[in-house]
Amino acid sequence: MTTLATPKSIIDPLSAFEAGAFTADSKLPVPLILTRFDISVDGGFVTVETKRVFRNVETRAIEATITFPVPVHAVLFELEARIDKRLLKAKAQKRTQARETYENAIDEGKSAILHEEVLRGIHMLSVANIGPGSEIEVSTTWAAVLTFDQKYGSLRIPLTVGDIYGRSRLPDSDAILTGGPLQTAEVFIKNSNSKATIRGATIQEGYTEVPLNAPIDLLVSDIIPRNLIGYAADGRQVNLQVTQQHNAIAPLSAAILIDHSGSMGERCPDYGRSFTKHKAVLDGIRAVSDLMNEDDFIDFWQFDDEYSTVGSTNHGLQNKPSKKDIKNRYLSLIKKLAGPSGGTEIGQAVKGVIDGSNARDILLITDGKSHEIDVQQLARSGRRITVVLVGEDSLEANVGYLSALTGGSIFVAATSDIGDMIAAAINSLRTAFSPPKTSELPLQSVSVIRGNAQLNAQWSTNTHRDLEGNQERAVAAFATGLALQMFSEDSASTLAEQEGLVTHLTSLVLVDEAGSIQEGIPANRKVALPAPSSSYSPSIRFNKSSPMDDYSMNYSISHSRASRISYDAPNIEREEIAINFEPIFKHSARHIADTLVWDKDPTKLSKGDLSDLSENEIEVINETALLSEIQKLALSLNMTAIVLVIALMAQSQAGMNRSAARIAKSVLGPSLGEEENKCMVLLGLQ
Repeated sequence: MTTLATPKSIIDPLSAFEAGAFTADSKLPVPLILTRFDISVDGGFVTVETKRVFRNVETRAIEATITFPVPVHAVLFELEARIDKRLLKAKAQKRTQARETYENAIDEGKSAILHEEVLRGIHMLSVANIGPGSEIEVSTTWAAVLTFDQKYGSLRIPLTVGDIYGRSRLPDSDAILTGGPLQTAEVFIKNSNSKATIRGATIQEGYTEVPLNAPIDLLVSDIIPRNLIGYAADGRQVNLQVTQQHNAIAPLSAAILIDHSGSMGERCPDYGRSFTKHKAVLDGIRAVSDLMNEDDFIDFWQFDDEYSTVGSTNHGLQNKPSKKDIKNRYLSLIKKLAGPSGGTEIGQAVKGVIDGSNARDILLITDGKSHEIDVQQLARSGRRITVVLVGEDSLEANVGYLSALTGGSIFVAATSDIGDMIAAAINSLRTAFSPPKTSELPLQSVSVIRGNAQLNAQWSTNTHRDLEGNQERAVAAFATGLALQMFSEDSASTLAEQEGLVTHLTSLVLVDEAGSIQEGIPANRKVALPAPSSSYSPSIRFNKSSPMDDYSMNYSISHSRASRISYDAPNIEREEIAINFEPIFKHSARHIADTLVWDKDPTKLSKGDLSDLSENEIEVINETALLSEIQKLALSLNMTAIVLVIALMAQSQAGMNRSAARIAKSVLGPSLGEEENKCMVLLGLQ
């Protein structure tokens, strides 16, 4: 059977260079050409506007997507886009509805933008139907409060993450992708009544430039608390106070759970090559030994692939201990902690501590880089879980969500200030904890302790607006975000939609109804975050893998096994190891579906154009198209057998790849009939 043979698209290297850079693997231009952060600091309250400019230098319409970390407790409340000099504002919709609005716009060839929170602390920005030679500027705004220790208030703006242990629950199209080219961002800081700096950066007249391979660590001193005023969507005034909570004196009852997985053996950029994150943690917990009191109970645990108890400060003491007894016992237990090795089974370890320790609270010290956490199950334990995240490439997503659900706090530390952050975390555990109570609409008040800050918000009936700019929206949006956990899911969703928030229930979406229409399915260009500057794990590359089944036996290591090898072995000399596996069933339709690059040019694939595919892929598709069942079904659907085969293969990948899902929908419609399902089974695609 013959196939179409159209010429391959030509990329202009000069245009690609001007646009940003080529991607490392596909050699396609990176559409993200500019990133800028405008940071406004007012007392303990911070508003961050992020501007991204996407440019398409290709000859076809594209969809640019980027998945990136955002502070877990931040509240994102605004999205604007500039398209052809027109300023468009996004509206909040329930998450599934917003995705449907976005996909319908793609079907109609319209430019559209969608901002989702795909996991708590992990956001995804999608910009569809950027026409050839066009630019779209997207601005998003989120608000957060500072975390306080005894020296200053701090906020980390994460820009990338390290390799994550385990397999993500997200489809491939949505998951974080790293390894992109290094770019820089402009940063502008505006202070109203405090002094703000960025760790490691020189700021001149409020401006600096930073690389996108390390977090922006904002440090604020000379903070003067004041009443912040905003206005909710219903017109009511919102008053927000952010005040530092000073030393508490209640006794500790805490299990300290320390990560000693392989990733904790990565070096600290602040020190020499032999100084690891784990050593920084040990120095940090030693440094706070003077904070221990005679009434404190500390239970030490550690984990990698497995968890184990190390001992408690009260074990073996016959009489009421003195402060010196507790301190000495505390220091002796630190000496028993093992060095880095193995994987990062955080969820299993936290569950073990919940089952095996009588401590009231859990203090988890980790870099957080694991997908293997059942947050909802752990949150039901009733324990307050506070987290200290270590290192520039740490990940708030799962452990931060866990701390939020349990009433704990999250402290994010550079390795140079780990002692200060552990001290701040211990201080936070000396405060009383009462879980938030359910409430009813309209909102009246909310009070939360977070990161050694007392947050109080009140809603009044005053609707006189005397503020200008974005802060009044930021204050109201953030206060609403504090209150969402007090409501049922239905009420929280309604409130988030009303206030225009991005949450796990709602997204922001806009459609350009007045712009030009693009033909076909846009080619997806996933923007990869750069590798963290502090990363020191070996680079081990695997061929693309898929879930094991009868049609793809053992031609690849599974995702989770690959993670254990590549992400938790920092003592291997840094080198690139290419591991190749010859597929046993490389001539199966399932194998081709699993390995085909669906994002490159989905329009060509949907038309049966195989010119970009390999000889093996073309051979398998052609042979499959000759099957009598395929020929018969293709004839009844009035399409070529090749188009049908591609559509059926795309359908098998629809849950993991959005380009594949769009191909299947464009050819087969929104749902499969009985005959299509039979052919899917015949080809081993179901």
